Amino acid sequence: MNNNLLALLLATLLVLTGCKRDAIPTVSEKDLAALNVRPVDFKYLNTRSKISYENGDQRMSSPTNIRIRKDSLIWFSVTPVLGIEAARGLVTRDSLFLVNKLQKEYHAYSFQELSQKMNVVVDFDILQAALLGDPIVPLTTNNRIRRTESETIVMQQQQGVDIINYFNNATLKLIKVILQEPNSPNNLLLQYADFQNHGTNMLPYTSTITAQYQEKQEMRATVVAFQHNKAEFSDTALSFPFSIPDRYVRKH
Repeated sequence: MNNNLLALLLATLLVLTGCKRDAIPTVSEKDLAALNVRPVDFKYLNTRSKISYENGDQRMSSPTNIRIRKDSLIWFSVTPVLGIEAARGLVTRDSLFLVNKLQKEYHAYSFQELSQKMNVVVDFDILQAALLGDPIVPLTTNNRIRRTESETIVMQQQQGVDIINYFNNATLKLIKVILQEPNSPNNLLLQYADFQNHGTNMLPYTSTITAQYQEKQEMRATVVAFQHNKAEFSDTALSFPFSIPDRYVRKH
């Protein structure tokens, strides 16, 4: 349970990848207006969700409550059995903290440490965008664009990582993101579905993260899926209770 739980929570932070770039037209102001990409606008978000995890023979799922204060904090509480909280986590602008209540231990990483540990580039903005179905990096006229009959594909680069965004031409919603790091077999696929209206916002109630990575000369895959049962946006402040008991042992 301990290793699976940690893998589940940390796997959501994976950002890896590599793709060859061709000469492709850049995004125009007309393209930006047509796509009309509007990031989710809110102060606080509270969801009741289920997180599922699969890695080889390891599989698990658990009810999870997630709270977000936009651009500031992400808080989660994992309750796998009879409403008993097994773990609680907090993501700040620069760090991740995870308390495993069943094992009486905790993990604490700066994003720099976590990126080195996971061999990927990861930060708060990437995780928040993945949960909201927003573009990881805002679209600009410096980006490249390609169109198919059903999709508009916008290609970006951030800190040496290629980011490929797929927009559905019918709904203009972001439905898929691929992150690729040149000269690496690792890749990350984000997929979004079941968009539901919340006033002026649309939130994907189903999100799937598939990470393929090389480990000990073998390619492996980790799949993490979020399914929201309920989501509420609010201007009223939410609480983010988090503490680490003195008796808990730090794990690395």
